[in-house]
Amino acid sequence: MAVWSDCNAKQSFGIAKCNFDQERKPHRLNLDVGDAVIILKETTHWYYGYKQKEKQIRGIFPKSYVHLCEYTIVNGEYCIQRTDIVEEITKVMLEWGVIAKRYFLTTNPDFQKIRRKMNELNNNRAALISGNLPLDEMRKVKLQATAQIDTGNRLLGLDMVVRDESGDILDTNSICSTELYEKHVYAVQRIEKANRLSSDRETQRTHNKYSHNILLHVNAFVCKFQEDSDLLFTLFNGDTHKPISENYVVKWSRTGVARDIDQFDNNRVLFTDLSRSDLSISKMYLVCYAIRIGSMEMKDSMESKRTSMNIANSVLTAASRKHSQLSVNSNGSSGSTSEYMMRRPFGVACKDLTPIISKPEEFRGNLDLPFIMCEKDTLDGTLRKLIANKDIGKIESKMAVTFEVLRGDIKQIKEDFPRLVHTNVPVARKMGFPEVILPGDVRNDLYLTICSGEFARIAKTSEKNVEVTVCVANEQGQLVPGVMSIGAGHPPIDEYKSVVYYHDDKPKWQETFKIHVPIEEFKQCHLRFTLKHRSSNEQKDRSEKPFGLSYVRLMQANGTTIPQGQHVLAVYKIDHKKYDKTMGNSYMELPATTAELMGAKPSIAGLSLLPKDQFTIDVNLCSTKLTQSVSLLGLLHWSAHKERLEQSLNALSTVPGEEVVKFLQDILDALFNILVENDNPEKYDQLVFMSIIHLIETVSDLKYQHFLTVLDVYINESFSATLAYTKLMDVLQRNIRDAITPSEKSADGIEHEESPAVRRLYKTTRYLHYVMKFVIRSRVLYAAMNCNNDYVDFATRLQELLKMFIDMIGCPSNLLKSEGALLKNLHIIATDLMEVFDHVHLSISIVDILKKFPPRRLTQSKMGCIKDFVDTKLFSSPTCRAILLPVFCKHIKDHLESKEEGDSKTDIWQQEKNLSKAAKVLGQKKSHLHTRDTTANKKIAECINIMNNIMKLIYRPDVGPTHNDVRDIMIILLRPVMKAAHSLDRDTGVVGQFFAIMLGILQRLDAQHYKYFVNDLHQHGELKDFVIEILLVFEELVSPHQKPVFPRDWMDMIMHQNTVILGALQQLSMVITDYFLCPVFDKQIWSNFFQCSIAFLVQSPLQLNDFNDNKRQIVFARYRDIRKDTAKEIRKMWFQLGKHKPKFVPQLVEPILEMSMIPETDLRRETIPIFFDMMQCEYYSSRLELESYGDTKNNNAHYKGNFSEFKTAMIEKLDILIGAGKGDTEYKELFKTIMLEYCTAHSTLNVDGTSFVNMVTKLMDKLLEYRCIIQDESKENRMACTFSLLQFYSEVDLKEMYIRYVYKLCALHMEFENYTEAAFTLKLHMDLLHWTDAELSPQLRSYRHGSCRTHRELKEALYFEIMEYFDRGKQWECAITMCKILAQQYEEEVYDYIKLAELLKRMAQFFEKIVKELRHTSEYFRVCFYGLGFPRLLRNKVYIFRGKEYERHSDFCSRMLVQHPQAELMQTLEAPGEDITNSDGQYIQVNKVEPIMDAAFSKFNDKIISNEIVKYFTFNNVQKFQFSRPFRDSSGGGNMDDVRNLWLERTELITQYPLPGILRWFPVVDTHTFKISPIKRAVEIMKETNKDIRQLVILHQHDPNLHINPLSMKLNGIVDPAVMGGFAKYEEAFLTDEYLLQHPDDKDLVEELKELIAMQIPLLECAIRLHRQKAPESLKALQDHLEVCFADMQHHVESRYGRKSCDLQVDRDSVIMRRTSSFLPAIFDGSNNRLSETSMGSSDSGLSKSTFLPRPPTSSIKSTLASLSFNTRPSLGHTPSTKGNKNKEKPAKRRSMKKDRDVLSLPVANSQWYTPPLTTITSTPEKEINTSINSLASASNSSLNGPKTPDPRVLTEELTPKRPLRSEKEKERRLSRPVSIPTPSASIKNFADIRSLSESSNRNSVETTDSTSEEDILPPPLPAKTRDSTDFSSLTHSLDWNPNGYTMLNVLSSNTSTNSSISISTTTMTKTSITNATYEYVEATNFGLPSISDASKPRPPTPPPKPSRHSKHIP
Repeated sequence: MAVWSDCNAKQSFGIAKCNFDQERKPHRLNLDVGDAVIILKETTHWYYGYKQKEKQIRGIFPKSYVHLCEYTIVNGEYCIQRTDIVEEITKVMLEWGVIAKRYFLTTNPDFQKIRRKMNELNNNRAALISGNLPLDEMRKVKLQATAQIDTGNRLLGLDMVVRDESGDILDTNSICSTELYEKHVYAVQRIEKANRLSSDRETQRTHNKYSHNILLHVNAFVCKFQEDSDLLFTLFNGDTHKPISENYVVKWSRTGVARDIDQFDNNRVLFTDLSRSDLSISKMYLVCYAIRIGSMEMKDSMESKRTSMNIANSVLTAASRKHSQLSVNSNGSSGSTSEYMMRRPFGVACKDLTPIISKPEEFRGNLDLPFIMCEKDTLDGTLRKLIANKDIGKIESKMAVTFEVLRGDIKQIKEDFPRLVHTNVPVARKMGFPEVILPGDVRNDLYLTICSGEFARIAKTSEKNVEVTVCVANEQGQLVPGVMSIGAGHPPIDEYKSVVYYHDDKPKWQETFKIHVPIEEFKQCHLRFTLKHRSSNEQKDRSEKPFGLSYVRLMQANGTTIPQGQHVLAVYKIDHKKYDKTMGNSYMELPATTAELMGAKPSIAGLSLLPKDQFTIDVNLCSTKLTQSVSLLGLLHWSAHKERLEQSLNALSTVPGEEVVKFLQDILDALFNILVENDNPEKYDQLVFMSIIHLIETVSDLKYQHFLTVLDVYINESFSATLAYTKLMDVLQRNIRDAITPSEKSADGIEHEESPAVRRLYKTTRYLHYVMKFVIRSRVLYAAMNCNNDYVDFATRLQELLKMFIDMIGCPSNLLKSEGALLKNLHIIATDLMEVFDHVHLSISIVDILKKFPPRRLTQSKMGCIKDFVDTKLFSSPTCRAILLPVFCKHIKDHLESKEEGDSKTDIWQQEKNLSKAAKVLGQKKSHLHTRDTTANKKIAECINIMNNIMKLIYRPDVGPTHNDVRDIMIILLRPVMKAAHSLDRDTGVVGQFFAIMLGILQRLDAQHYKYFVNDLHQHGELKDFVIEILLVFEELVSPHQKPVFPRDWMDMIMHQNTVILGALQQLSMVITDYFLCPVFDKQIWSNFFQCSIAFLVQSPLQLNDFNDNKRQIVFARYRDIRKDTAKEIRKMWFQLGKHKPKFVPQLVEPILEMSMIPETDLRRETIPIFFDMMQCEYYSSRLELESYGDTKNNNAHYKGNFSEFKTAMIEKLDILIGAGKGDTEYKELFKTIMLEYCTAHSTLNVDGTSFVNMVTKLMDKLLEYRCIIQDESKENRMACTFSLLQFYSEVDLKEMYIRYVYKLCALHMEFENYTEAAFTLKLHMDLLHWTDAELSPQLRSYRHGSCRTHRELKEALYFEIMEYFDRGKQWECAITMCKILAQQYEEEVYDYIKLAELLKRMAQFFEKIVKELRHTSEYFRVCFYGLGFPRLLRNKVYIFRGKEYERHSDFCSRMLVQHPQAELMQTLEAPGEDITNSDGQYIQVNKVEPIMDAAFSKFNDKIISNEIVKYFTFNNVQKFQFSRPFRDSSGGGNMDDVRNLWLERTELITQYPLPGILRWFPVVDTHTFKISPIKRAVEIMKETNKDIRQLVILHQHDPNLHINPLSMKLNGIVDPAVMGGFAKYEEAFLTDEYLLQHPDDKDLVEELKELIAMQIPLLECAIRLHRQKAPESLKALQDHLEVCFADMQHHVESRYGRKSCDLQVDRDSVIMRRTSSFLPAIFDGSNNRLSETSMGSSDSGLSKSTFLPRPPTSSIKSTLASLSFNTRPSLGHTPSTKGNKNKEKPAKRRSMKKDRDVLSLPVANSQWYTPPLTTITSTPEKEINTSINSLASASNSSLNGPKTPDPRVLTEELTPKRPLRSEKEKERRLSRPVSIPTPSASIKNFADIRSLSESSNRNSVETTDSTSEEDILPPPLPAKTRDSTDFSSLTHSLDWNPNGYTMLNVLSSNTSTNSSISISTTTMTKTSITNATYEYVEATNFGLPSISDASKPRPPTPPPKPSRHSKHIP
């Protein structure tokens, strides 16, 4: 049995590394890879525990499935313990992941960048976790990861992370403010550097700017080769025509590759030691000398041109290389002795390097060096020719090399470029010293150039072929081997052989090589030159012997080396017979140079002078051990030649610097020996002293500055002159004394030029620090020897010397240069003097020196001295710092506050301000302006550097106590720094540093400091100014309106700043309470404190709620939430105000309100009670004394008794703050709870306070809603919220806020071109004004009319603005009303007849526009918003909307759904249940309603007036609306489809305000539903019909040009009701005795109906008479038919109901007949057209009226739609023309349905009510009548537009001239079937016979109308849904919309059916009101073309359209 034991604590957490699934077995715990498990117990092979994410389930699992991890517990959760960098990467990845997802969804272009960074971070994290990396690699990966994090944060706009050098996050609490600022600046630079591309990154190492190198790689040489060659590459100075560097030798074989095995894969060299001056040579060339190794004449070879290449590109394999015969020569000139070989010129290659060196970064790749053969010229001559580019000809040969410039010294290059410069790359040094000579650089190189020779012919008839052999020989004449070098890349040689020029007695070789002789042998060696003639015949050449000899010694007799420059050597002829070779050095007895001959002709045995021959060489010595200076040798050996000591000392100044640094230590030893040991101090001490100064000056030179370390080492280790300090100090004092002695003046009183003493003093002070080092070191050595016995004497002497320095500064003489030098070195001197002098006395002396300087004298030098002193060891001492720091601070303060030197007009800050102004004027950034480096900038930089260093130092723990130091800084510097920081422009780069210094000072202050500081300021009367200043600085530092001092992503710096400010505010609160509360209260300071504190509290960097989780945790962990502490401080200060509180009400309402809205519950609870306290303050304040309690304690009658000011401020500020995004619902509830709690508990404020709280809560509710919706795309919601707030401010009588929202609402209307509503909105402001000249109060002013100052001015301006809006909105009647009121003012009040005349002219234009201009009447819609998903102001409410111009029902529904994209459109008018109203969804119910004209306008009923006048009052200023729904009631008897059973359910709605108004919609406040009986409907229909006829007659009488077609159609439909039966149906239904018996109450209605039928006859008579006058010839047949039918009708009516008359008269002569192109198609011209009109039997009084709507001439329907801004999208509908029947023929499919629709742009009507998606809401009869009138009025207007163009026609079937007669049986069948109409809408139902609808089936449809049909009772089956089933074969005419939004439909159809369909030959015009939420449809199936009937082609049914995505069908 397994024994379970508790597991080790270290092994209690692990990660599953495999899946473990054994749930079928008991007690098993299922694991997935990656699950974190907590282990409780263990046994041998099993663990028992649970998964961290499912703690309740426990079980066992195998040990081998789990990887144990070290862990930590964070917030109760086990976490893997990882390194800080891994944890940081994990958090960063989580944070970035959220942003990356958002970037991906928004297709942000930075997504790919951040994705790559995340992948790299993930890889780095994996590498760090793996544990497989060594320490250095891990450090590298860590730095890479931190760079990725930092650059990614910058890319994403996240906070910058401050790190230390190792990449760890910096502990910001452990460093001072100034250092933290510097770390941030460094982090910015680090991130910018990491952001650069790797190719552009510079190495982090700082290169040595004095050392330059050139790396050369020889790749190939293209030339004809017959023999081996030596290629000598060198850098060449084109100006001096001399080489710069040593040669680099490449031994090239005849096979085309290197001969030297070492060069086989290493043809590269590094030219080093090049200085800046070398690179700045105007012409630098890379030169290659090619020297052929072989016989005199080049051997002919059949080999073709060969191309050599480097081994990397060679075709030779490794094996072939091994067996290649590559000879290696060590002597440089010959192979085996048997070979006949010599060095012959071959050619020269050259390339100008100047453009490459000047811009090396732009050069990459190879160089081609053009190569030319020497022919008969010398190498040097060929080079000159090549450089001059003369007579070169075509260059076919070239060398290919790679060239690269490298910076830095050789050691650095080998570290940085190990790939390029490996260990065996040869180095070719410069033939001279580098720009900087390093102390360890030991050289002894002699560069010898064989220049030329002149050799006379002796026995030969031709010139010689001279070869020079050079060797180094010792005193015995023996050759010194291996000391010569051709160049780099070639081993040392024993002797050098020159190039042989053929037949040249005066050869010019110009060959340079190096001789490197050891130092110890150099003095004994000389150079020997032997001259030999080389024969072109090999046999003769072997017998040739040298004919001449020359030599030169390397050392001269005086101990110096051979001088630099050219030397002409004497040539001695060798007589081989006499010459004794055993005496190898015998020639050394002869003069070496021609200068030594002095005219003599010396000779010895075997050697005789050749007087005409000479040999020229050039010597260039580069030696750090040997000197060519005689003066230097004389000084070094001074003791042997004391008589020449003065001369040697003076000559030292002429010795070159190279020579001086070579023997620096030896010279110093000699000088100090002379100083101590000389016999004449007066004579020699000054000379020695100045020599020491000269020596120091030389070493300090830039070229030799590296030898300063040698000098320091000498002082500390080698210097031994113990007595030198006394003499040095004496000379120093003497020099100072001489310089400060008044100089002599000339006779005219002008001083002489600078005296030698002054110049000597300047030199002395320049290098005084080294002189003092010698003094101090000498004193230390002496004291060590003598136990410091004479310290007092030394201290006294030193004190005197320091006093001399002080006297020097105080001297009136012009010693500025010396004083500046003293200041520059004073810190070094002081540091060194600490070793031998008392620190305190030293500090006092330094202070005295600084104080001695007059103001404005050497200010910059003083500041530099102070800066240097801060970094010294002396300043780190607390006692010394106590002496130095106050003086330093005082100088800094004076420097900051000083004027410019020599400029009394501008101060240090004014320059910055002027620069900022210039930048603004020029529109550029200040940093882009080219400005001089002003002294102001320098001052600021100097002061900042010093203060930074001081602040860092006092923050260090190793500098002793700093309390007093902080006090000194605070007293002296705090205010100047604050002023500087405040005064500087925020664009200035140093402003952040100033604020960092200020924060650093404040950071170090404690309570004692503040107490001391405040007392000091109080004594000087400056405390108030300081408090105001610091509060202002704090406020501007955190203000969002100012440019931030620190960038927004410097989170650590900003939070550190806030921590410091909070501490300062806490201290300042005590100061303010102690000094500015009692006995004298200072309101300004208290007010500033509150404003500053609250601005600090509400700043965005403190709002933790706005941060992501990661940032919130970091901020809270490092800095905590300091908002609570600030809020407590503010609350404490408020309640400490006591009796002074009324002074801050209501001023503090806004800031405290803003503070209380911070989303932190505890903070809100602390702050909200302040508001109640403010209420009390104002309530109990005195009404007699402002801002005071007055005498209210003794007299209650003095109470103000209200808090109106607080209330007003609260309302105004709430509006501002909530609008700015502050506050939320939780705040509103908390405010209400806390305030009600206080109010209800208060006896006096119980009622008023509670009312106020409720009112404010209501306001917050509205404002929060407004804030939520104002950004909504729905303009209705935005306007509704604005209107809601407008009403609220009207109720609370806040005029300023009321007017503000008036203009906000007006602006919204103007944005959407709602001009009428904008005008009504502006009237609200106008109504607040009076026709007086009273001054406008600030609350009533308008920002639009800022110049208006009185009520009358503003009101008049608003009148004109409103009239303009009414004009643009076509509300001319309203504009006329405004004109009348304004005209009355002009006429009766101000008597301004000029304005009156202009106004009346404008009013006349308005009257004319009413009658003449086209004006569309907007339709009205009832909209219900159901569901809790809507905003509160819409939720479950009903509104009446005023539609846009030409906006139909479908367009309106689409617009509603666009504004509410989540909403669904309801398809019925049935009131929804709670499942809809209480759901979270959004449901919209829309139907059209008809306006009910106000009863006041009934005066128009009996007058003959223009329809345009009546139309306005019908559709405007209406508050009542109605809509009707038909239903059937069988109580009337007969069939259900009988007209007696058709009822209407009518609903009347009353809106809150009339429309149009200040909104385009208003809520419904009252609804009334009632029923309309059938007979009442009949009466309504007859009234409307008569009214239509009357209006048509009036229109035609007023406008003779009006088209006759509408009149023709109307008359034909009434007098010959072919289909619908006319009013005969009404006679049959209601005008019977039977009906009266059944409905006796309808007697009056029956009589009224009879009266209306009778009244129709005289109206028809007038209309027909008018028709006859205007009818063209084509309508004569129709006219005759009308008259016949009318005669029958007249006889019938008059016989039954009597004869009536009307007030209309038609004058036969009044009509002018005009024959124009008919607007209607030709189909209406025939007499066979019979148009039916529902004069009786129509179930919808006007919904199915046939009215002709004229339209402007158009060429196509699309152009008309475009001109009217209609939505011309094709409609998808279907129009079934026949009922489904089994016997019916199968309809033929049409494939062109969509195409036809597109061509015709035909909105096809939707089908029957049973087609779910295609139902609609139609209007009531009144609207139908009005539309016909409106259309005719529009036609009247449009008839003036010119000639009409006939409509295009589309014919798909053949037309027949006549309609076939229908039989009686067919007529009977027609009358017995339900009408085949496509929709229950009565838009085109002119069928009077059969017109009934089923109430049960259709009354709740959204498509409710007043018409009924039998089809509603039993719907036919749905047709098959096909896309191609619609037949447009009957369409012959183009359809279009007229400007009023109606259709002109000339549609011809022919529909046949076997048993239930008849041919319908009726042409009707309909108003289209049948719409869907998305598509629009027009009924097109019931329009027939006469004589077109084809039974063989039945019209197929149209499938139902696709439902709208927003529609919600409720069956």
